[in-house]
Amino acid sequence: MIITRKVEFSASHVCRNAELSEEENQRIFGLAANRHGHGHNYVVEVSLQGEPDAVTGMVLDLKELKEILNREIVEPYDHRFL
Repeated sequence: MIITRKVEFSASHVCRNAELSEEENQRIFGLAANRHGHGHNYVVEVSLQGEPDAVTGMVLDLKELKEILNREIVEPYDHRFL
């Protein structure tokens, strides 16, 4: 059995090299070189495969998987500067 859970988050980053001049960064990275960064929306899908538990019929409780993904991915990265 395979189960999949999807989470989404938004974060920002900047594309530039501190060893290059402002002009070189602009030429190479374009708008992505903005010193204040720019944002993206991210989607993470996690799939687990295993034998269903004989009692519950689940590989892993989807609520528990949601809590893990929120703790390990959404909370640390959502609306953060990467």
